Amino acid sequence: MNLKTKANRVGTQSLAILALRIIDTVIKSAIYEARESKQFLNLVEVNGRYQMAVEPGNDKEVSEAIKTLFMDRKTMFGGTYSYLEGLLKSPDVEMRTAATLLFGVVNKYGKNFSSLKIADQSLRYIRIIEALKRPEYNDAIYRTLLNERIGTLDDLQRRYEELYMGSGNDAAAKVAPSNLRKEMENAIKLYADELKWKANSAGTEAWSTLYLNVEQRFNEVNVSVARKKAVVPATVVTTTVAVQQ
Repeated sequence: MNLKTKANRVGTQSLAILALRIIDTVIKSAIYEARESKQFLNLVEVNGRYQMAVEPGNDKEVSEAIKTLFMDRKTMFGGTYSYLEGLLKSPDVEMRTAATLLFGVVNKYGKNFSSLKIADQSLRYIRIIEALKRPEYNDAIYRTLLNERIGTLDDLQRRYEELYMGSGNDAAAKVAPSNLRKEMENAIKLYADELKWKANSAGTEAWSTLYLNVEQRFNEVNVSVARKKAVVPATVVTTTVAVQQ
């Protein structure tokens, strides 16, 4: 089985490991020319993108964080709404007047708008917070001791939006390994072909050893679990062996 076929047959993760091991083997070799060739540099560049593609994301953790912020925002708004609603019955005239003024802003869309689309809910929170920040409400907010509540609601809203939009941006930028697989396979094949040609044309022990070590990297990723215990990988080849055409 030739090296190209071996590369084509391994799984997504195995292909990533194969590329890393080939690059590591070449870098550790004593042949400067081998790691400065056009095909090797191309392999390094493609490998960088492929490794990012196969890197497992933290989608679950981000999703949970978004849900938590979503609920915390809703809870804070509901608590602020109920707090102001309670102050509407305050025996203190000034307190009641201030609460009435602010409640008109907070109650603009009602207490619960969870039936709306997520984006529409965020927009309503933003509009309410923006309104409460207007100078004409400063005194009323001071009298009702609402500064901290509004600040917390604003912070939750901003963090939610940043995380939600960031998650969407990351998802849009994420490249699937399948979209890069063919390019990764070709980069490995082209370098393997170049290395084989160098080993044959140079006729030196160093080049032959490097090629055989790289060839061993292909053999390693094709070892099955059942055969693993019986196979001892040869990580370093020290004998001079002519590379077959």
